Amino acid sequence: MFETNNLAHFLAEYGVYYGSFLINLLSGFIPVINSEIFLVLISTTMSKTLFLPVLLMSSTGQMLAKLVMYLGGRGILKISFKKYEEKMNEILLKLQKWHSKTGIFLFISSFTGFPPFYLVTIAAGMIKMKILPFVIYGFAGRFLRFTLLLYFPYYFKEFLW
Repeated sequence: MFETNNLAHFLAEYGVYYGSFLINLLSGFIPVINSEIFLVLISTTMSKTLFLPVLLMSSTGQMLAKLVMYLGGRGILKISFKKYEEKMNEILLKLQKWHSKTGIFLFISSFTGFPPFYLVTIAAGMIKMKILPFVIYGFAGRFLRFTLLLYFPYYFKEFLW
């Protein structure tokens, strides 16, 4: 997906901040666009001083997409989820079991990707989770996930050398 040449052209055209925002926004809607690979790749070439702005732009782009999915789950936007109906029912049951800890469940999903944050986002809308906790827990999980991904090459390099 991300060939070095194409990535360099993409970043030259959009810049690292806007490019990070765009990739993560698209990744929030289209799971085959892998934001994790993108973040690891760009982290190998950028200065550590850019990490915080890239983290903020990436997390914001991702959560903006997830907010649209959440609104679709709430029925505010008309989005069809028939393709995921069986998996959605499983996640809805899990969310109901976590009743008073829905925010923690959402944070775990946004941080680990299990169960898939894509589907948990829709389910959170379906159960009418309040929007502010949805954004806070989701953003916090994505921010921490992306932090680990951006710093991974540095830790790996220190471990090997």
